[in-house]
Amino acid sequence: MILRGTLCVPRNIKNIKYRKIYNFVLFRKNFFSSENKHFKIGIIGGGPSALYCCKYFLKNEKIKVDIFDKLPNPYGLIRYGVAPDHISVKNIYKTFNSVVINNRYRFFGNVNIGVDIKIEELRNYYNAIVFCCGASEPSFPHIPYSKKIDCKENEKFSGIFHARDLIYFYNNYYDDIRCKKIDNYLNSFENFSNSVIIGNGNVSLDIARILIKPIDELNKTDINNNYLNSIKRHQINHVYIVGRRGYKQTSFTNAELRELFSLDNTKVILNKNNYDMCSYFKSHNNNGDLDEDHENSNMRNRQNKLFLNMVQNYQELEKNKDLYNKYKIIEFIFCHQIKNIDPINDHIKNIEFEINKNLKNNDINLGYKKSISTPLLIYATGFKKNTFSENLYNESIQKYNEDILKNNFGIFRAGWFSNGPKGNIASQIISSKHSALTISNFLEKTTTFFDNDITDLLNKKKIQFLTFDNWNYIQNLEQNGITPKQHPGKFSTISEILSILNEKK
Repeated sequence: MILRGTLCVPRNIKNIKYRKIYNFVLFRKNFFSSENKHFKIGIIGGGPSALYCCKYFLKNEKIKVDIFDKLPNPYGLIRYGVAPDHISVKNIYKTFNSVVINNRYRFFGNVNIGVDIKIEELRNYYNAIVFCCGASEPSFPHIPYSKKIDCKENEKFSGIFHARDLIYFYNNYYDDIRCKKIDNYLNSFENFSNSVIIGNGNVSLDIARILIKPIDELNKTDINNNYLNSIKRHQINHVYIVGRRGYKQTSFTNAELRELFSLDNTKVILNKNNYDMCSYFKSHNNNGDLDEDHENSNMRNRQNKLFLNMVQNYQELEKNKDLYNKYKIIEFIFCHQIKNIDPINDHIKNIEFEINKNLKNNDINLGYKKSISTPLLIYATGFKKNTFSENLYNESIQKYNEDILKNNFGIFRAGWFSNGPKGNIASQIISSKHSALTISNFLEKTTTFFDNDITDLLNKKKIQFLTFDNWNYIQNLEQNGITPKQHPGKFSTISEILSILNEKK
């Protein structure tokens, strides 16, 4: 077994067989020879994959788990990636109640591993380290700016952001400079009416919905008040969602698409020519770019009906163009990519689109092209692993390779940090079970125990860390309204949280 590899077992192992192996290895009574000793696992990152891993580790009474997060809070993506109006999804954190009340679990917030505490220091306290750092760095494609603009890359003019910037902003991510940039930008002018989002995944749908949704409805959530104050300056009534592939190759879920149809006073539309274009390229494409069959044909058939409903909405508006002024519009554009971006003034940009170059066919001229002027362009083009965490993992594997081979120390990774940003929060359950099995196999081969406590090192270094009890206190303040007569919200700075905890002492 190669301990530094991925933590997923082969896909061809059936669930029932896997379950039997997992239960045998992790839960058998004589798994450890020492009755009074515990193996200790340190997890870097406090998001869903970390907590699911922890949940399965704690099923064995001989394992203790400490979770470290550079933020004051656990839950990661649940807190900062889920849209504010998806309250039921945010409440997934309650499924970890069995973890947080377990006396073999500890949380250390506001501790940045690799900065505050080094891996070589963790080596003296834990049998294994698991990197659950997620994949939160923005993946930015090449942006085709006009040749008229001569500035640094990604700073050529304002108004172009990655989806993460806006998501962090409306989810009130602590002290993030990108949140401040988008806040300052939105407050630097007034009354823009449209926005363009690039990307064919659920993130695009979330952003479109948050941009279009009435402020009165958003105000009932824990959304950032600064976002609401910024967006009040504008009247966004048309959001374009543009993707380079066809509607049959999107990553949208039907539930998210249907949610757009339920928005008050909103029409979701798709140009009939654009719909036909997707169908044409599907049947005539020879290079495989659009020729990918999907496993769940029933799901795709239901989704196709949703896109046909969009076409019907479009035709209805075209028959009576006055309706464009009556409704807010979410418009999908498929099989297109940005050809050029030209600045009109300090805020407005003219975005020229062209048919995806990989899909062009000399035998047909569909005559469908689009040019849109907008002050706000959002790239929802995916995420990648944090470079610092990736380098830390690779350097640690190299440094402790001999210990790993001798089963003296384990270094693993799990969740999106292992498999990339694929799937939703629930998909981390199976991945985490696989991780627990792999790491438990390692623990079966080691005989080292650690009686020392990482808390002593944190106190010695004067690192002000948060326990889960500390965080629970902060969370209760947030949920009850940070100030009297206020809706649930979030503290926006780490210093504010630390100050409150210091006053509580």
